[in-house]
Amino acid sequence: MTDKSNPYYVAYIREKKARAEIEQMLEDYTRQVYEKNVLLEQQIEQIKNQQQSLIQQEKLALLGSLAAGVAHEINNPLAFVISNVTTLNSYVADLLAVVPNAQLNAAERHNIDFITEDLPELISDTDQGFYRIKDIVKNLLFFARTDTEQMIDIDLCDAIEMAVKLLGPKLKDVFVKQQLNPVDNIRFNSGELNQVLVNILVNAIQACEQQNNDAGMITITLSQHDHTIKLNIIDNGCGMPPEVKQRMFDAFYTTKPIGTGTGIGMSIVLQILQQQNAGVEVQSEVGKGTNVQITFNAV
Repeated sequence: MTDKSNPYYVAYIREKKARAEIEQMLEDYTRQVYEKNVLLEQQIEQIKNQQQSLIQQEKLALLGSLAAGVAHEINNPLAFVISNVTTLNSYVADLLAVVPNAQLNAAERHNIDFITEDLPELISDTDQGFYRIKDIVKNLLFFARTDTEQMIDIDLCDAIEMAVKLLGPKLKDVFVKQQLNPVDNIRFNSGELNQVLVNILVNAIQACEQQNNDAGMITITLSQHDHTIKLNIIDNGCGMPPEVKQRMFDAFYTTKPIGTGTGIGMSIVLQILQQQNAGVEVQSEVGKGTNVQITFNAV
């Protein structure tokens, strides 16, 4: 009797085969459980990051509302301070005109001459400072407008200049070159348009900073052909590889260090532009820069 005909041997082989199959099934199941656990941990981490981003956005939204409220509060006292400085300038001129020079000694006459020469420049500088504050307040109010349902005719040149002024403190190391040809107005929501412009410009600024290039430059061009208006925001920053460019409009996708980006800025840009029937195209090359082109329809 051979081993194959031995019932004990056959039972042993059957048991060995069944054990191997069970071990393989257990190994496969363990591997699947491990992979699912890894995926679950990644999803939990992604949810935490999204949660943090949403919290940050909520803080920024609250900060925007507070900034708008503060700007409104500054506007009223600023108006009468500017008016008072103008009146003060005329009063000082009248007072200095009637100062009795004949009754003054040499030292007093020297002081009066110095005041007469310096005071107009001092008041002029103060006046210019107040008007700069007024411009900042106006830009803040324009950016923080919450009339999301209201569509108005907007001059793109003015909107671009306001966005650049608003980002002035961030542009210390980046030169902005504007080539804005006169174009027709567009029908848009002013607050949303400013959000689009600011988000793209902030990305361009950060790209220039990441390039560590002392000659960081952003070129803004505006042109019109028939009823199509094209706005190009071009930077000479770090650029993007194809895999990053492909995902740049995905919500919560970011390649920036923690604390410098939430990953939803360009997603918001795309959403706003699609809602307003405007188009956006992006060209980018690593180490050379990025060109974001927005196409609007003229009124």
